[in-house]
Amino acid sequence: MEGKIKKLEQLLRNDRFANHNNIRLISFGNGEAVAELTVSEMHLNGVDIIHGGALFTLADFAFAAASNSHGRIAVASNASINFFKGVSSGKLTAKAKELNSGKTLSTYTVEIADEKNSIIAFFSGTAFLKGEY
Repeated sequence: MEGKIKKLEQLLRNDRFANHNNIRLISFGNGEAVAELTVSEMHLNGVDIIHGGALFTLADFAFAAASNSHGRIAVASNASINFFKGVSSGKLTAKAKELNSGKTLSTYTVEIADEKNSIIAFFSGTAFLKGEY
């Protein structure tokens, strides 16, 4: 399994879109993952709060790390997000958690919190499970 974890780390480090958006993977394993984003000017929309796409990207990256943590390639088949609060600065933390995993589908939730631990967005996603990576 150690070899698979190293391969997953390499796949996640190679996520060019997450890298472009300055998203950092903090931890992952056993159906869970944590990722962070420090909000900067490039993440803001026209009304000076974080763009919904930036929040979705952060949640999606944590979802990808968690859903791929079992040694199988997992790709999103469905995802949705609810936005609760806009922020303009600070560090955001996305925590992904597996709810259920079957033969071909797995379901995850991701909570995004600000530095005060207030939930600012909630993401849910379903992953289609493919072969081993």
